[in-house]
Order: sequence, then structure tokens, then C-alpha cells
Amino acid sequence: MEDKRSRMKFLVNIIIIALFAWVGSYFVAWWMVAVVPFVATFIMNPKPAKGFLLGLASIAFLWLYLILKTDVANNQILSGRIAELIGLPMVAFLIVNVVLGALVGGLGGWSGVLVRKLFK
Repeated sequence: MEDKRSRMKFLVNIIIIALFAWVGSYFVAWWMVAVVPFVATFIMNPKPAKGFLLGLASIAFLWLYLILKTDVANNQILSGRIAELIGLPMVAFLIVNVVLGALVGGLGGWSGVLVRKLFK
């Protein structure tokens, strides 16, 4: 029973971090995808690996959603041209974008946990 609760809490935390990161990046700048996981994990105080996973998963899902939403809205014209310019297939270009965003979020979450430990 406790394992199910912890998984549900983890999922809710991912959704909350993703929502705050989306709102923050909408009104401030893209780098809020690192600041929000940092602040969230600083407050929640999980273990470092869990903090990294919280930031990684939340921003990966957020960026995947935003990229696909934008891609569908313009019929993949923009991402297709940028992928062609870089020399990647469009799917690989989308995957690279999601992975980079996820790493930024994961490192933000991990940093939040470690900075809290530093002040203990």
C-alpha cells in the first residue's frame, strides 16, 4: 500500500513541477525549467537521485508536450527545416530537444537537493 502511495506522490510532484515550469517559462523565460525543479526539490527535500528524476521527468514530459503541440500547429514545417539545417532526421531532432530539456530539469532538481544538504 505504501509503495502505491509513494508512486502516486511522485507522479503528482512531476505534474506540479511541470505545471509551474510551464507557467514560469510562459511568463519569464525558458530557463525556468531549471529554476522550478531546483526550488521544488529544495522545498521537498528528496534524495538526490529522486530529485534528479523529478526534474528530468517533469521537464521531459513538459517539453515533449510543448514541442508536439507546436509541431502539430504548424504542420512540422519549422522543426523539419531546422532538422534539415542541422542535418538530423526530424524525429531525432525532436528527441534531442526533449533530452536536452530533460537534462536541464534533472540537473536543476539535483542541484536543489544538494544545495539544501549544503545548508544543513
